[in-house]
Amino acid sequence: MSLDIALATLADHDDAYPVYRAAMAEDNPRGPVFSRLSFDCFVTDPFPGQISERYLARLDGTAVGLARIEAPVLENTDVANIDVIVTPEFRRRGFGRELFAYAVERASRLGRTKLHCATMYDVEGCPPAPAAPAAFARSLGFEPALPEIARQLEIAEVDEAVLDRMLAEAWTRAEGYDVVQWLGVPPDDLIDDVAYLDGRLFSDAPTGDLDIEPEKVTPDRVREREESLIVRGRKTVHTGVVHSASGKLVCWTTICLDPELNNGQALQFITLVDPDHRGHRLGTIAKIENLRRARREDPAIARITTWNAAANGYMIAINEAMGFRPAWGGMEWQRAL
Repeated sequence: MSLDIALATLADHDDAYPVYRAAMAEDNPRGPVFSRLSFDCFVTDPFPGQISERYLARLDGTAVGLARIEAPVLENTDVANIDVIVTPEFRRRGFGRELFAYAVERASRLGRTKLHCATMYDVEGCPPAPAAPAAFARSLGFEPALPEIARQLEIAEVDEAVLDRMLAEAWTRAEGYDVVQWLGVPPDDLIDDVAYLDGRLFSDAPTGDLDIEPEKVTPDRVREREESLIVRGRKTVHTGVVHSASGKLVCWTTICLDPELNNGQALQFITLVDPDHRGHRLGTIAKIENLRRARREDPAIARITTWNAAANGYMIAINEAMGFRPAWGGMEWQRAL
């Protein structure tokens, strides 16, 4: 019995969103989820710099699965990121493979020659991962490229005395630096430095065997991304560290709040330190000060999720010291189309 697969419109989201939430509840109940507003924005306000499509699969009129295709248009224009989910009660009937084949054909028409995807995966130090997602990826010809670990901070378990000691020790190494904070779009006097730091992400953070081109981040792109998050009802909290003598922003971190969900989740986004200013514990200072600012902005925060490449020892050490603990392992996969 074949599926009816079609591009999901906003009108289809009453059926598509429950498919997504049911799959997340089954596969990773501790994982962060998109709010309905964020989910709708994939149609109404796609993220800048990429083609973003969702395809809904129906069986005799019942929604049973989704395929996601994201295709960058500024860099990595040979890559398509693909995700396939099937409602738990309709699994093991070949529907996932049918959706994947449909997504591959669409990626080919977009001129893509490389496919990326991500699944949960057994990574040392993490709770055991379900075997099916990785087995499915391998069966489709994907090769493992970058192991990652998701860590979560339970706010109720935060030890403020530990954070105080970490901050005090860090400041003994950080003479000549000042903390700055803002919400949403960076102020005009910092946005160029934010763009520079953001553009360093793929050169500074481990990428394993993942074949990926660094982004050429500009102030306009920074503004567009922040504005797209605002449209989704999200709120970003930023803390940076400025080198007093030069006036340059040399460290920056972000936490993203999602009041639309009203479930206490938050996401730790990027943390970067300029290579010329490492060794001063600036990452520690920024992350702790930003955590405290985020909690003031949203006292209902209950859990913060962050991701690191398994090889990113420096950032992992800071996260662990703050109280983040491994929640699940993941793998970034790739294959030729």
